[in-house]
Amino acid sequence: MNIKIGEVIKRLRKKQDVTQEKLAEYLGISYQAISKWENGVALPDITLVPTIANFFDVSIDELFTQDEQNKDEKIKEYENENKRLRNIGDMKGSIQLMREALKEYPKNYQLTLGLANSLRSYNATDEQEKESKEKGYIEEAIALCERILEDCTNDEIRQGAIQILCYSYPEFDKKERAIELANLMPNLCISKEKLLEHIYSGDDRIKQIQENILSFLNFMSSNLLTFSYGKNLSLEEKIQCVEAAKNLYNVIFYDDNTLFYSCRLRRIYCRLAELSCAIGKCDNGIKYLKLAEENAKKFDNLKESTKYTSLFVNQCSYNKSDLIKNFESTDSELLYERTTNSVFACLHEKKEFIEIQNRLKS
Repeated sequence: MNIKIGEVIKRLRKKQDVTQEKLAEYLGISYQAISKWENGVALPDITLVPTIANFFDVSIDELFTQDEQNKDEKIKEYENENKRLRNIGDMKGSIQLMREALKEYPKNYQLTLGLANSLRSYNATDEQEKESKEKGYIEEAIALCERILEDCTNDEIRQGAIQILCYSYPEFDKKERAIELANLMPNLCISKEKLLEHIYSGDDRIKQIQENILSFLNFMSSNLLTFSYGKNLSLEEKIQCVEAAKNLYNVIFYDDNTLFYSCRLRRIYCRLAELSCAIGKCDNGIKYLKLAEENAKKFDNLKESTKYTSLFVNQCSYNKSDLIKNFESTDSELLYERTTNSVFACLHEKKEFIEIQNRLKS
C-alpha cells in the first residue's frame, strides 16, 4: 500500500470541506485514527479502502494515485464547455453537461452550483417554462443550493447558492426564508467591487471605478424599467420611468458606442414604443421601434472583443465570450416577438411597422 494514501485522504478531505470528525463518523472509527493516517503514523485497514473511495466519490485507483492537477483540469474543462453552451443559449446542453460532470465529481460544489444555475435559468421561452415545471427544475435547483449551504464552506459558492434560493423561494411560499438569506449578504457599499475601488491605485483603480459605473448603470436602469410596470402608476408616469433609464445611458454613452448595452437600450426603446401606443401616440411608437431595431442590430453584430470609448468607461471592454444567456434567439428575434403583442395593434396596417417586422425577421 502506498504510504502517501494518508496525504491523498487529507487533500481530498480539505478540498471537499470535510472534517476529520465527519469522515470518521461515516467510516465508524475515531477521528484520531484518521489523524494518524494523514500524519503517516498509520495506514487505513484494507477493508476500509472501498468505503473511503466511495465517500470521496473517487475510484480506488484514484485514491492511491490521485492526480489533483488532472482532476482540476477536467473540472475546468467542464466549466469552460458549460460557459460555451450558455454563451450560445443551449440550456438543454448545459443541463445535460452539468449532470454528467456531477456524476464524475458528485461533491464538487462549483459544479453543483453550475447545474443549479442552469436549471434555474431554463425559462426563457414558454416551452422551456412548461418543461421546467413538469420536470421540477426549480425544486431541483433549490435542493442543490440547500445542499451547498449545508455542506460547503466556500463563501463565493455559498453566496451564489443564496442568490438562486432568494429568486426561487418566493415561488414556493418561502418568502420569509428568502428574506432571511438575503439579509446574510453584504450590502452594496461593502461589496467586492466597491472595496477594490478603494484598495487599488493608478490605472487599476480607474478601471475598477469604470466597471462599477457600468454595474450601477445596469442596476439603476433595470430598476427603473421594472418600476415602469407598476400597477399604481399612470401611463405617463411609466413613460417618465423609462425615459429616465434612457437618459442614464445617454449620459454615460454620449458617443453612442454602447456595445453590450445596446441590448439594454433595445428593451428600453421597445418599452417606450409599447407605452406610446398605449396612450394613442402611434407615431412615437414607430419612432421608438426603429430605435429599438437599431440597437438590436448593433448588439447582434458586435465583434468578439471591443473597447468602450466614452470618457467614463474607456478602460472597459466587451468580450463576446463572456456573455451568458439562457436562450438561443438573437436580439432582433426577441424584438420581433415583442412586436407581435396586442399593444401594437394600432400599427399593424402601417407600412413602416411592417417593414420593421420584415427586417427583424430577415
